[in-house]
Amino acid sequence: MHTQRSMRHGRTPTPAAPRALPAAISLALLGASLSAAAAPATDVGLEEVIVTATRRDATIQDIPYSISALSASVLQDNHVQSLADLTKLIAGVSFVDQGPTSRSNFVLRGINANGTDHPSTNTVAPVSTYVGETPLLLGLHVDDLERVEVLRGPQGTLYGSGSLAGTIRFIPKKPDFTSVQGEVEADLGRTAQADQPNGSFHGMLNLPLSETLALRASAGYQHYAGFINENYIVKLGPPSSAQNSPIGIPVSGDPSNPLLGPMVFSPLKDVNTADLWQARAALYFKPSNTFSALLTYYHQEDRSRGAQAISPYFSGSVDTAPADNPYYSAQYPVRYPTGGVVFPKNGTYDANDSFKLRENRATDLLSADLSGDFGFASITSSTSLYKDKGNSITDNTGELSLYPSFYGFLPRMVDYQANTDTHQGLVQELRLVSSAGGAFDYVVGLFYQHLQENTGELQWIPGQTLYGTLVGNPGGNADTLGDVNVIGATKSDFKDRALFGELTYHLTPAWQVTGGARVFKQDFTLDAQTAFPFCGSYCGDALGNTAVQKSYAANDHIMKLNTAYKVSHALNLYANYAEGFRRGGSTGIPTTGPFAGNPALLLYTPDKTKNFEVGAKGTHGRLNYSAAVFLIDWQNFQVDATALSSGIPIAVNGAKARSKGVELELGGPLLPRLNYQFGFSYAKAQVAEDFQVYDLTTSQTPAAIVSGRAGDPLPNAPTTSATFALDYTQVYSALPGWDARWHLNGAYRSATTSKLASTDPAASAPFAIRGFALWDAAVTLRHRGGLSVDLYTQNLFNQLGITGGQDRGTVGLRAERFFIGRPRTVGLRIRYQF
Repeated sequence: MHTQRSMRHGRTPTPAAPRALPAAISLALLGASLSAAAAPATDVGLEEVIVTATRRDATIQDIPYSISALSASVLQDNHVQSLADLTKLIAGVSFVDQGPTSRSNFVLRGINANGTDHPSTNTVAPVSTYVGETPLLLGLHVDDLERVEVLRGPQGTLYGSGSLAGTIRFIPKKPDFTSVQGEVEADLGRTAQADQPNGSFHGMLNLPLSETLALRASAGYQHYAGFINENYIVKLGPPSSAQNSPIGIPVSGDPSNPLLGPMVFSPLKDVNTADLWQARAALYFKPSNTFSALLTYYHQEDRSRGAQAISPYFSGSVDTAPADNPYYSAQYPVRYPTGGVVFPKNGTYDANDSFKLRENRATDLLSADLSGDFGFASITSSTSLYKDKGNSITDNTGELSLYPSFYGFLPRMVDYQANTDTHQGLVQELRLVSSAGGAFDYVVGLFYQHLQENTGELQWIPGQTLYGTLVGNPGGNADTLGDVNVIGATKSDFKDRALFGELTYHLTPAWQVTGGARVFKQDFTLDAQTAFPFCGSYCGDALGNTAVQKSYAANDHIMKLNTAYKVSHALNLYANYAEGFRRGGSTGIPTTGPFAGNPALLLYTPDKTKNFEVGAKGTHGRLNYSAAVFLIDWQNFQVDATALSSGIPIAVNGAKARSKGVELELGGPLLPRLNYQFGFSYAKAQVAEDFQVYDLTTSQTPAAIVSGRAGDPLPNAPTTSATFALDYTQVYSALPGWDARWHLNGAYRSATTSKLASTDPAASAPFAIRGFALWDAAVTLRHRGGLSVDLYTQNLFNQLGITGGQDRGTVGLRAERFFIGRPRTVGLRIRYQF
């Protein structure tokens, strides 16, 4: 019995802009043939981005570890709207693309042990993500951001739990006191395989309310058209045909045999649609140069239908022969699980769900950032409150169909599950940052975080009671709960208190040494209840209920040591040792009854990384570069798994792993008005020590659920990845004020595996996720008055990029599915800024 638990500047427009637009579009589309008409050549330099990764303003060249930053203009010019778009610009980032509302974890430097078949995880992500100053992972609609910072390597000293492999920061734009600014943008596009268009609208307004007070508000809506077809949506009867179920018993395809006839399917096209609404308002008060206050409210709603996953290798029926059904008789002449229906072969963009999946989510975030400058240092208080609430409908039919005998070879079986989850948190950080100029620089702070989570699930198998009665197995609670199969509820509470600091000593104007530490205390409690009503008292109490209450506490610390030497203004060398950590937790597996698991798996403990890194950054003529070599030792690594008997998602600890590699970024002008950017990452991530984690089967026999051998590759960790971008700008003398930008960018990731390889010969092997490359292109017409028009294409060559999934070896033939990126999309975007 398996369950799933969900867990840019203001300018005055000129009248020439709209009149010249048709001519400008024609000129741009002629391309190189008009280059002779272009204005005299001038270099278009690359912008220097100021980042705050070290909690003080600095350029990327001055940060003594590997970091990338994407400015607002880069995000906008590359048409970045989702997290999947973002990953195409950052070498070394892996991501399971589950669609526009995806909240998949990022993977950096290969630090990941979770299989791609666990889209919802129990463990904290190995890369921490921040929205402003709040540690929070959203299926973020990228909008009105100042920049995105990607900090590679453990960042536990300043960024705490979860920063095992790095931190990604999404920095929103602040209100501006100097001028009224605004922006409106509309986008219309078409995705291959989709019958309907994509569309979006966005607006922003910045209002200086006084010399010391400003308001900035933005809002937007994005619709993603579906392109995946569902061939096997089961036709259902009215809910009243099933006992205590929101859906009815599947309709029989044989009118003469309404009880035991085959399933009927009602195919649907383009099911995987997604809609996102977001709004943000920020009020900025700065009465003096020594005090400021920023109050921000953010709201986002996501609605997705269907899954961005396909089942292209499904090629036929999955019914069990009558001879394999011990209940087969003249009175019960049924084949399992579809009553003898024949499944046709799937196409590339087809999937196998029994009903239309859906997920709705709403997130609210309120933050207050106060800053005071006392001359010798500045003190900053960051307070955040957030609530993230979702509900979803999932389909476990294919997986449960692997266990026909437990459900009495129920004909036309479907499994329907409703999930709810609420996550709310309070985060408070107080930082004291010294002023620059002395022999010593320091950052010291206090951190407090309180997280509460509530999840619930209800699973039905409509018809379970009716058919069970026919074979004398109606279930333990047929009279009271009917077709309810599983009931689950969990509550968890997590508190984190920490003292952290970094101290830098400038031995000479060119040479510095930094030491840092974080001391933390954490407490976690879990209250979980799972009931199996069909199973009844055999599985627990009268309702088959089992309860688990568990807690743990951790007191620990991590360290950092760094040195950097600026050889010249054009060259900075550094060496870095940094540790990262991730909190542990508890799982709600039953410990009594036939679905009891190994009590030792009720807790999973924190894991740590130790990063050794040397690098160089600088400029050489027209070239900007950054290079790093790293080695990460990962101890006691956490990995998501599934309990053997109950099928409940859990987390366990492995042994040791290691990742080593190199990173390189280059950029600059190649020719007048032609700029390039190149990123490369190589990370060999492997298990470093043999291990096995045991659970109990239904017969209470120990069996390995997670295992690995030294040298096995870590999953979802491509060894090689690269990004490349070219930008060429033309300025037209025939059309004053207009220019055209030609853009091309590509991203490549090598092959990887779907999960850890098991030492159990009988266990399913990981499947290979093939490498692929994605290319985007765009031409943009821009007027200095603020009007711009983009003609763009994403996934230019219509690459079928599989990023993860669940193969038949794990979940069975019918439930097999693979997560993919969106096919080729061509669109037109119009933007006006003032």
